[in-house]
Amino acid sequence: LVWICSGQFPRPCANSEGLRTKECCPVWDGDGSPCGALSGRGFCTEVLVSEEPNGPQYPHSGIDDRERWPLAFFNRTCRCAGNYGGFNCGECRFGYWGTNCAEYRESVRRNIMTLSTDEQQKFISYLNLAKNTISRDYVISTATRAEMGENGENPMFSDINSYDLFVWIHYYVSRDTFLGGPGNVWKDIDFAHESAAFLPWHRVFLLHWENEIRKLTGDFNFTIPYWDWRGAQSCEVCTDAL
Repeated sequence: LVWICSGQFPRPCANSEGLRTKECCPVWDGDGSPCGALSGRGFCTEVLVSEEPNGPQYPHSGIDDRERWPLAFFNRTCRCAGNYGGFNCGECRFGYWGTNCAEYRESVRRNIMTLSTDEQQKFISYLNLAKNTISRDYVISTATRAEMGENGENPMFSDINSYDLFVWIHYYVSRDTFLGGPGNVWKDIDFAHESAAFLPWHRVFLLHWENEIRKLTGDFNFTIPYWDWRGAQSCEVCTDAL
């Protein structure tokens, strides 16, 4: 799941070459090799996907780019070793830190209603910064794989800010399946919600979002606050301040 969520559309692979070769094994700047292979951080290899059949709620095959993800776009990607992570193995796995990703630290998430006014405003400022900063590492697709050409001659990707990247990821995994022709869609599918992936998909989604905010702000102690709405008589977070 971590590989799937992290492997959306890394900027270095969103081009004709990446689409034509179906390989997304970017160079890690630390040693100049794909996936940081020279430093033992990872290696470029075939993507492994489940061969289990689709559930009865999805009777199609070979129609949607999200089927057997990410094979419609890439069939070779970086597989990171040890505690390394990221699309080029240039980062650490969630929860690990340090030059060699050997340090483990737990992150504690807090109820937003227990944060001080200054802490709440810092959180809001981070969101505003993310909303106004183009993602350095990722882009989004603006067309289907077929529309980009058999050999990727017409790559269709777009910049997006670091906040809306995650709005888009959530949309992309949840949207209808396009069957061809105006309005011809299969609505009875939602890959992130109407399946066993509901809880783990969203957990990894939030970990990835939290990690991008940390990289953007340089605040590696940042954690996403939560609102405990159990027993709430009103929407406590529905305020001008929040």
